[in-house]
Amino acid sequence: MRRTAFRSFAVISLAGALLFAAASTRSARRPRYGGTLRVEMRAQVNSLDPATMATNPAAAAAQEKLMALVFDTLTRLDDAGRPQPGLAASWSSSEDGKTWILELRSGVKFQDGTALSAGEVAPILRGNHPNWQVTGFTGEYGRNRSDSIQIVSEMPQPNLPAELAAARNAIVRRGADGAPIGTGPFRIAEWHPGSSAVFTANEDSWEGRPFIDSIEVQMGRAARDQLIDLEVGRADLVEIAPEQARRATERGARIWASAPVDLLALVFTTGRPVVEDARVREALAHSIDRGALANFLLQKQGEPAGGLLPQWSSGYAFLFSTAADPARARQIVSQISPVPPALVLGYDSSDALEQAVAERIAVNAHDAGIRVSTQALTAAQAANVDARVMRLRMASPDPRAALAEFVAQLASSLAPANAAPLPNPASPEDLYARERAVIEGFRIVPLVHLPEIIGLNAQVKDWMPLRWGGWRLADVWLDAPARSAPVGNSATGEKR
Repeated sequence: MRRTAFRSFAVISLAGALLFAAASTRSARRPRYGGTLRVEMRAQVNSLDPATMATNPAAAAAQEKLMALVFDTLTRLDDAGRPQPGLAASWSSSEDGKTWILELRSGVKFQDGTALSAGEVAPILRGNHPNWQVTGFTGEYGRNRSDSIQIVSEMPQPNLPAELAAARNAIVRRGADGAPIGTGPFRIAEWHPGSSAVFTANEDSWEGRPFIDSIEVQMGRAARDQLIDLEVGRADLVEIAPEQARRATERGARIWASAPVDLLALVFTTGRPVVEDARVREALAHSIDRGALANFLLQKQGEPAGGLLPQWSSGYAFLFSTAADPARARQIVSQISPVPPALVLGYDSSDALEQAVAERIAVNAHDAGIRVSTQALTAAQAANVDARVMRLRMASPDPRAALAEFVAQLASSLAPANAAPLPNPASPEDLYARERAVIEGFRIVPLVHLPEIIGLNAQVKDWMPLRWGGWRLADVWLDAPARSAPVGNSATGEKR
């Protein structure tokens, strides 16, 4: 583990050569401090301030990853989505779930040297959640000082520890100039919005110093350019598009894939005359071959999606059909008069995968007798098309939190009843019923669930992210300072 002194090895050997070889092997595997991790990503992050979260799903996901370098939350989610201690060392609740008390971890300091205290934390939570009554208090027990936070709400909050793990609830101190200051493992050394950033190790991190000295981040890099930079040794960690994963592996790249965390969906625009006819939406939905999207277009790096949540999260995704029914699509189209419908299907102009999916949908639609033209969109043009391919990111491994975020992002396309808040707590039956209601009218057509795929330089060690995509760069170390060898010369193509 990082941040701990290494145990000395007492080795008795009769052969000096064997002793040297064994010591060399251990040394090669031993984590080392130093070096710069070079990261590239497609999204352009314009702010690291938790008060200014991006609305674009890809940008929001990238923003959360970078924010986690600098800011901590009171709780964290583990690989199964269960809350674990963060800046809060422990917590407890009343039987009705309306009152929670969280004990803050002692000895934590913000990066400006200010001690973490209830007085710093309580105003942050009050600002994020006006409906909560948040009180901070300090107890003295002999020489020990304990700061705690009490949260009281009118409604039960059984999932409050998980909610506090969200990036928007990061604990941030404001400097004299209003700049955010965190307690995380890295400090912001350089920040160029939407372009690049440099983070340096926080020597006084409450968890101990990270192994690597710094992280350099380049934003706005196309997937193809990222893969090239990885192959020639100009980058250590890059995002790989699902459709490029097989090619990357064949060329010797070291690949890691998360559980499916992105949803590609067809979303119809409310108020557009041609798609207000439910028969048009249904016909187009039945014409789409999701299996072809996953198996051929995405090179088996995705799963056909019949619902919003993937199987690993909800446990009931198999209940939603993903099969195409072109015969049914043609039958519905034949009932629409006077002429077959013609639609404009949009996609994000910066997303090559969305473009490829949109073009494939147009081919399927043509076979069913529906005329579809595709159009690249900027954010301002989204309302000028009849439908669009949309990429949605799971906000949490917890199915209720993830579904609530999906519903919130899709609210403008949903009936008011389906856009209403989910019950809290929500049973699997509650979640299934809401998902079915959301997709029944064919205004939202789930297409495929996608994993996050990362390509790694051979020198990157102890890359152990959460299976739902949470990065843990403070635990990463670099095996050697050499940078000249292309990744294909030293990596084995292993999947971790």
